[in-house]
Amino acid sequence: LDINRQSDDGAVAAFRQAGSTEGSISISGSTTSYVSFSGSHWSRLADNSKPTILRGTVMESISTMVDWYGVDYTVDSKPRYYYLGALPDGKSVGDNHTFTVDGVEHTGTISKEDNERLPMCKISDTEDSKAVYGVFMTWDNDDDTVNDMYVTALGAFVVRIHKDETVAIGDYLQSKGDGTAKKQADDILRASTIAKVTSTEKTHTYDDGSYCVPCTLHCG
Repeated sequence: LDINRQSDDGAVAAFRQAGSTEGSISISGSTTSYVSFSGSHWSRLADNSKPTILRGTVMESISTMVDWYGVDYTVDSKPRYYYLGALPDGKSVGDNHTFTVDGVEHTGTISKEDNERLPMCKISDTEDSKAVYGVFMTWDNDDDTVNDMYVTALGAFVVRIHKDETVAIGDYLQSKGDGTAKKQADDILRASTIAKVTSTEKTHTYDDGSYCVPCTLHCG
């Protein structure tokens, strides 16, 4: 795909919801900007549960990798792939599996998708954790058999702050150890640094008194 503006700089792609522009990709000279930018990773809780997690909650990665499964099959001698999400009960990789698409039944071989970089996660339960992965954005609500989430780790987003913490613009944040963040004691960018506060305006205030403020995320 080549996108080319002939005579001036500006937007080359616009992303809209219900007619309103929510983001864009634009060109200025030799610089490409993704506006507004938040970088997120797919992740999942180890037990594949889907509890209520407040937006901006601090998440830690764990050593278990996220897994997704599908079925390799053929139609008219052409290879096809059907996404399953979770491994069907009683089945293993390499087993035959039958499924239906648009009223047509197919049978193929179960395979596991390659994943060399996306770990599962948990709500942060360690103060000053170096395993911080980002903050919870939302659940992936596609209708499948796994409960994937978006963990936002880079760019501009919000972070949930402990109710007893008061932050200022420029403060670095670390895990409080209960899913919220606290003010970092110094201004050194550390392995445990989650984000830097960019505004003290509270965008969300929750029943437990914790609140969210805009930040730039530094989890990678």
